[in-house]
Amino acid sequence: MTGMDTFCKGFGNSNLAKTVDEYTGSNGQVGPASTHQGHVIDSTTASRGDDPNVIMDEVCKMIPNPDPSGNGFYSVFVDLPRNGDDYCAWHSSGTCNGVQVQFGFFWMQEGDSGCDPKSKVSGQSQGLAALANVYGHEICEARTDPNGDAWIDGQGEEVGDMCAWAFHSPYVTFTDGTQWKVQGMWSNKAYLAGTGYPNLSGQAGCVQGS
Repeated sequence: MTGMDTFCKGFGNSNLAKTVDEYTGSNGQVGPASTHQGHVIDSTTASRGDDPNVIMDEVCKMIPNPDPSGNGFYSVFVDLPRNGDDYCAWHSSGTCNGVQVQFGFFWMQEGDSGCDPKSKVSGQSQGLAALANVYGHEICEARTDPNGDAWIDGQGEEVGDMCAWAFHSPYVTFTDGTQWKVQGMWSNKAYLAGTGYPNLSGQAGCVQGS
């Protein structure tokens, strides 16, 4: 928890956050600023994370007064393994007391080789490194496609999906000096300019913000 608090504090205005600044929506251009509000703990038994409605209810239970701007992103971390599910995390949206919220769900990733970015950053456990990588993926997608109807490609993939598990530099450095191994995000500008690096399909449009 303290490691993810550190990641979230450093993410705002980082070069990683800036990788998706080129995208715009009806409410303006995506910006890199964010503020981490800390975490809360629900000590009751976690349920499966296959149902967005269940996770939405959990967010509303723990955050009854979300950010009134509608820009809040709330992450739910559980101590349950994936047990065969083919994703490490996902994001969605809904409302709490009439306020729009975005939220993410994250399986326990300690010991999960399928979610392991194989980070070499000193002092980070495998589970923390895995969560940080998929958190970067999900929060960037929540900012560019908050309601599932914004930036997606012809196959329905979002900016993180397009560059999933495609790394360029050993790590990215946040403005607070912390370092993290996080995959790149898709950039139309980089693809058209020929300045991006290849995703796993060989399309050179990924940028990592390192």
